[in-house]
Amino acid sequence: MDFEQIRAFLNVASLKSFSEAAEKMFVSQPSISVRIKALEEELGVKLFDRSRAREPVLTEAGKIFLDCAQSILELHDDCREKLSGKREEATGLVYIGSSTVPGTCLLPSLMASFKRTTKSAIDFNIDILDTSAVLEGVLNYSYDLGFVGQAGQDERLKYIPLMEDELVLCVKKGTLKKADHLAGVPVELLLSHHLVMREKGSATRQLLERKMAEKGFETAWFQGITYINNLEGIRQAVKEGLGSAVVSRLSVNDMVGAGSVDVFPIRDLDLKRYLYLVYHHSRILGAAARIFRDYCAGEFTK
Repeated sequence: MDFEQIRAFLNVASLKSFSEAAEKMFVSQPSISVRIKALEEELGVKLFDRSRAREPVLTEAGKIFLDCAQSILELHDDCREKLSGKREEATGLVYIGSSTVPGTCLLPSLMASFKRTTKSAIDFNIDILDTSAVLEGVLNYSYDLGFVGQAGQDERLKYIPLMEDELVLCVKKGTLKKADHLAGVPVELLLSHHLVMREKGSATRQLLERKMAEKGFETAWFQGITYINNLEGIRQAVKEGLGSAVVSRLSVNDMVGAGSVDVFPIRDLDLKRYLYLVYHHSRILGAAARIFRDYCAGEFTK
């Protein structure tokens, strides 16, 4: 077993593609296949099931080896950092997966303040996805860090709460009289609206559905629903009067300030939540990811 075989395995597992793994490692696809085959022969198990899908799927043995392989490789890299005297040097690229709200409303200001404060050479590669995809990416080592609006149950993930957020009803300016709803909008009135809603993997949608179900309500009872898997699309749909939306207060503060929409709390539904930084509990993070993680945690514990 050598480190290039392990890197090949981790890249195929993360990218779900032999060809993309080869491209990332600047080698041929047959070379990747040879490395994986050699690794499987040495371990005495099949790491990928290639028979049932177009993309390689980890076997149960492959899933077990995934964490082991990542730990081996990161321990190797950590040792090299220590021996070269570059440990904690503020350089490198941090791969981040973020759900929509923290990715658009929190991360830009965090990264800007980090750059101003540390004067570091750390750079960022950010993918904006739904929460489910972010957590999967952190688990399979596609991302060093994740930012999400909902904590999952997988014990391999470590969450750092950053700030509180709240879901509110967002409507086109003038749709509802503020004086009539100082204490919030009742759920019954909410159900009379046409709702503009995110996709199933969205933490915003999951929280709304869960809290409504706790009170005996279903989203199917809305006057109608339009699904848009993009926050900016939802914002513009509300602004143009297509319908109302239940969104993060953070995500529409600018539109409220511009006078294009109004927001109201929803009575009887506890829609407060935290935005979290998440990382793999057993992963040895590189110096750049460690430094940024610690900076983010420190910013919200002052």
